[in-house]
Amino acid sequence: MDDLGITERVARYISDLVETLRYVCYMQTVSQLIRVHLPALPRAEMLVARALLANYPAAALDTVASLATDAGVSAPTVLRLMERIGFDGYAALQGALRHELYERTLAPIEQLSDYGADEDPLMRSQAIFSRGIVETFETMNPVDFHLAVAMLSSAKNRIYATGGRFSSILAKNLILALEVLRPHTNYLTVEDRTTMLADIALNDVIVIVDLRRYQSNTIEFGREAKARGAKIVLLTDRWMSPLAAQSDAVLTCSIDAPHPLDSMVPAMAVTEALLAGVVDSLGDTPVERMRRYDAAWDSLGFSNRFGSRFEATDDASGVAP
Repeated sequence: MDDLGITERVARYISDLVETLRYVCYMQTVSQLIRVHLPALPRAEMLVARALLANYPAAALDTVASLATDAGVSAPTVLRLMERIGFDGYAALQGALRHELYERTLAPIEQLSDYGADEDPLMRSQAIFSRGIVETFETMNPVDFHLAVAMLSSAKNRIYATGGRFSSILAKNLILALEVLRPHTNYLTVEDRTTMLADIALNDVIVIVDLRRYQSNTIEFGREAKARGAKIVLLTDRWMSPLAAQSDAVLTCSIDAPHPLDSMVPAMAVTEALLAGVVDSLGDTPVERMRRYDAAWDSLGFSNRFGSRFEATDDASGVAP
């Protein structure tokens, strides 16, 4: 092998190592490690990666030979992928996956002992929220993020968003902002999902928020929508909703909180980043729509040109008390 070939191999090794270390520093999951390496993987290792992601994490909880058979490759190819993403053998990978399975099902009551009353809640919140947002953006897959922005920006697409019992707040907030910028945006309640499935089209994009302890009816809706031709943008946590395997773009976020309940602060930051991407992508296109949008609200007495707000009222005068 000539010097150039050796140099290229060393450069690739260093690049893989840097990416792996960046993720390990934030204690990311196996699926996240695989996804960040996926675009540059050799073909045979990519087959292993896709087989694992398609049945995650169960595919890797069996033997090396079983995963190799699923992927249609040799056992040494499976082990090469494990080494590339930073694991010292298949047993180490399986240990990490078992720990993930434990963490992804933790209930709030099981986390009570992690928070001490002797700590100042304000300082603890500052540290945890700051770290969570930095972690979220440092480990975000840029390919998936920009794909999501492109789908949300395309004028030919109809945009929907939905979520679980708590995470639906994030979906609704995203739609409330997107509807200012572009038409054909809809928030889906649980009841709305059935009607939407009946009318689904190939230009439908659905943002689905599904965070830890994942909601089965949300997952089933996403799978059914995907089967009918919709594109799925999934916002989930580091352990990943089971819907990840069927999603076109997967955006992960920290859910670390200064209390026993999982936080949605980093997830909200991701929705704000998506909005920033849509605004950049649309350029001057939304200007006229934003004028019409403001005028529509003004005409109904919700605000005036000088920015003061009127509260909604049933009084015939239209003036809030």
